[in-house]
Amino acid sequence: MASTLDFSRGKRAVKIGLDKCGGPPVKSRRVSPDVDAEFWCKAGLDKDGFEKRYIDDTIGFGVFATQRFQKGAFLLEYVGSRITPQEAEQLSTGRRKKNKFYMFHFTWNGKHVIDATHTLDRLCRFVNDEKNGNAVMKLKVFNHFPRLCLFAAKDIEAGEEIRYDYGNEDAPWRKKCRDNEEERNVDDDDPFDLLKESAMKHGNFTGDWSSRSCLKTYGIPES
Repeated sequence: MASTLDFSRGKRAVKIGLDKCGGPPVKSRRVSPDVDAEFWCKAGLDKDGFEKRYIDDTIGFGVFATQRFQKGAFLLEYVGSRITPQEAEQLSTGRRKKNKFYMFHFTWNGKHVIDATHTLDRLCRFVNDEKNGNAVMKLKVFNHFPRLCLFAAKDIEAGEEIRYDYGNEDAPWRKKCRDNEEERNVDDDDPFDLLKESAMKHGNFTGDWSSRSCLKTYGIPES
């Protein structure tokens, strides 16, 4: 568990308070995933059970579970600056050249954007994309305030990387995946030749994960 010195002054106060009362209610009794999510969202902290790891030069960082989570469990909140779509477009224009920023578009009583580009102290921004991931993002509203909460879509074991569907088929890494698949199909004139790389089974393509300029997820379920 992180030391209180790792947090800002405000988060440090919350952390000390949690330690004095013996931790969050989930440690003393079973609570619903929504209650767990509300607690951690209001606390302004990431819950225990996750760590950021460097994967490689292509993917960059990812988030991994350090304990088991059951299907449906609350995992993390996507946190950042709340800006308007117009502000997001203005920021995107300059950041597209660097090809590296993190914006989440969603709809709740109008359109909203959470910009996590500079939110380096929270883990959810580092969770990578996968169409059939083991987590799902949901819109939750606590005290009339919308929150983007990540939940386990299936049982997650310790050591597994957390991934969810960004919901953007036009993301550059997904396009690269499709292009590579088309190239394999064209080159593979003998699909039964197992000596050919194109005939081998390929796992999910990770692509260039530094290129998150297309991080726009729509249709987030509110439940």
